[in-house]
Amino acid sequence: MTQRKARRQRRVRGGSPVSIHVRTTEITYAALVIRAALAKLSVPRYLVESGLRDTTTGWSLREQRWWAERLDTVETRLIRIGTNLNQVAAASNSTGQPPQGLPAALDYLAATLDWLRTVLEAIDPADSSREEEP
Repeated sequence: MTQRKARRQRRVRGGSPVSIHVRTTEITYAALVIRAALAKLSVPRYLVESGLRDTTTGWSLREQRWWAERLDTVETRLIRIGTNLNQVAAASNSTGQPPQGLPAALDYLAATLDWLRTVLEAIDPADSSREEEP
């Protein structure tokens, strides 16, 4: 599985004309520097993205993009699995014997489905729209 290359933030046409100046203690600043570094963001970008959380999910813009990339990866894997299983079915129908690659394809499918479940559970386990009906 390949990781996507980090992209630069898109520039706003005409630049960003408004600046914000924040005064803080050295301890608070050090904590912000550490958290921004962990998020791989500059301190100003970290503050902007943290402040622009989605009011329904509580996710920052960065978190939303992170999850969108993960779901895109799962979707790509499921499409590839579907293609492989169609080829396996065609080979089985023509020869009457299951191909040698079938166990590996099924293992890959199981791993992808487990990963999808993990992603979906992490998105928002408290989301009432995902609860099972009685």
